[in-house]
Amino acid sequence: MSNYFSFARVHFPLIKDQRKNKTLFAALLLSCFLFSSMVQAQETEPRRFKTSGAMVGFGNAFSDNTYYKIFYFAGDFSWSFSKPRKKDFLAWYAEPQVNPVRTRRPWDIEFGVNLGLRNYIKINEGLYLYQMIGAGPHYMSARLERQARGFIFSDNFAVGAFTKLNKKNLLLNLQFRMRHLSNANLKLPNRGINSYNFLVGLSKSR
Repeated sequence: MSNYFSFARVHFPLIKDQRKNKTLFAALLLSCFLFSSMVQAQETEPRRFKTSGAMVGFGNAFSDNTYYKIFYFAGDFSWSFSKPRKKDFLAWYAEPQVNPVRTRRPWDIEFGVNLGLRNYIKINEGLYLYQMIGAGPHYMSARLERQARGFIFSDNFAVGAFTKLNKKNLLLNLQFRMRHLSNANLKLPNRGINSYNFLVGLSKSR
């Protein structure tokens, strides 16, 4: 009997230590799993879709008896309202521009800024389609029969696509837009100038 108690006193502490070690190992393993899950969740958390870049392009008026050709030099900036969690999401855009214009005279100019909304549709990580609508104040120096020179509004509707060019988030921007210029009857004549326009640009997403 004394031999049995001697054996228990020697080995039971070892058994208790083994149980403590197993419990500690399980706790460490669970902690590592939770930490890994948190890091992965942070890495996959969507960020706001933001772009900044520039565009050039060409437009031609299709209004009756109007010779008006636009050469675009514009900035292009957009920022999604929230972190995109779906394939389609909404953003605002801003487009400052200075555009040489060819009319019956050798050259004129228009300049201003457009503000509006852009709806993106994410096809995959390298391709975003979009449609946008916006307007903004401009100044036009051209003298035309159907439209008074001076302060005008530029109304725009466009469709386009961003496609990724490299791993550094450089994007090619291709766009087709319809455009209307008029001045809300602030000055006559005010029959408006309608044009179709093609633009191409480079942007950086952040």
